Amino acid sequence: LGGAGTILWVSNLFPKSVPPVVSFGMGSLGFLTSFSRESIPRVVDDVVKGDFVFTLRSRLVAHVVKADGSEERRRHIVLNEVVIDRGANSTLIDLDVNIDGNPMTKVLADGVMISTPTGSTAYSLAAGGSMVHPGVSGVLFVPICPHTLSFRPLVLPDSVVLTIRVPESARVEPYASFDGKEQRCLKRGESLVVRGWRYPVPSICNSGESVDWFRAVKESLLWNVRGSMQKPY
Repeated sequence: LGGAGTILWVSNLFPKSVPPVVSFGMGSLGFLTSFSRESIPRVVDDVVKGDFVFTLRSRLVAHVVKADGSEERRRHIVLNEVVIDRGANSTLIDLDVNIDGNPMTKVLADGVMISTPTGSTAYSLAAGGSMVHPGVSGVLFVPICPHTLSFRPLVLPDSVVLTIRVPESARVEPYASFDGKEQRCLKRGESLVVRGWRYPVPSICNSGESVDWFRAVKESLLWNVRGSMQKPY
């Protein structure tokens, strides 16, 4: 019972296998909550009978590699996104990005975001990323206010391993946050490694994966909604 924040909280409760999640909208937007409060008795009865289908919402896992090459044991599991930004600093941040161990690009921006398809309709969307259907096996790489016009968001396979490193020459030390929480400063020489997580969140559908998603983008985000059509002559 709640909104998207409640779904994120449930995801955080289960870092590995997650039981099927049935969500009833009581939040402000209701994008991830497929059912209304009025449908609780009927839906619970259907779930008990096993009469349901679900969407597997992919997650990401991230960990920090220190400047000396040692890895932190803490693993950060996210359903929406990992964000590296300048925090309270007023200066653009410098980052080196590798993909599967190979140089990908250098970042000079307010930050960069690695998002799941579920997170593509959250902060990623506000930063200019595309909306991605939750059935797509992908990872979004989205710059935040980059200093070049050509630095556009990318959709990558969910099999990639992204390593974002703070160079020794960086002017400021950025901050990493995980689903909007657990903020951590990344020191010069440290890296954040992000990859797909093998434990998705099974979210029970109302009318089906695609029907639910398109209904949400239309009703909650007003996708392609316009005023009255042009009158015929």
